[in-house]
Amino acid sequence: MYIEFIATTIEDALLIEKSGADRIELVCALTEGGLTPSYALIEAVVSSVSIPVNVMVRPHSQSFQYSPDDLSIMKNDIKIISSLGANGVVLGVLNEKNEINQIYLEELLTACEGLEITFHRAIDDTPDPVRAAEMLAQYPEITTILTSGGHGDFSTRMQTIHQMKKACGDISILVGSGLNKDNILSIHSELNTGYYHFGTAVRKNSSLIEGVQLDKAKEIVNMLKI
Repeated sequence: MYIEFIATTIEDALLIEKSGADRIELVCALTEGGLTPSYALIEAVVSSVSIPVNVMVRPHSQSFQYSPDDLSIMKNDIKIISSLGANGVVLGVLNEKNEINQIYLEELLTACEGLEITFHRAIDDTPDPVRAAEMLAQYPEITTILTSGGHGDFSTRMQTIHQMKKACGDISILVGSGLNKDNILSIHSELNTGYYHFGTAVRKNSSLIEGVQLDKAKEIVNMLKI
């Protein structure tokens, strides 16, 4: 069982480690779906916790389609994130058809040498997440796909995740978006990916702008690791 919680501050990160979670996804601007955090925050978090820290590489929230200038910024961000000692990065790039932009992806993967790589929920915006997962399987550098199974009703998304698991080879499927203490056991029973990602479920008042609440984080960890 592998549990990842989102941190937006150093206080979040310390509480996440204390909760018993396995990994931190570090972002800023959670209200915008998560953007690249400041270098000072990355450095502070990495030096303050012993669990892995994966850092969001997303320069803006306008879309997952990026300009050449955006790509240059992302590659420079990755270089600095690596130099600060992070475990990995979280990224995703789409083209004008909302398909995975393989040209940009391959440039980013080259910049990510030595880092774990999660392809994030941009995959849920593709026309066919299963086909996209199959395409990502050709890149051994990608260790994880974060997904909610695309869009639509719950049962359809669960079926899509099942199909993605079969399509993506050795890549771990990290299930995220909307997970909480009330639904995680049934979702785990249904999917059994063993990799789960939580955001507002472990925050005060389930808020995008409030901090991590230790007892909520511990409750989820204890539910999944008994």
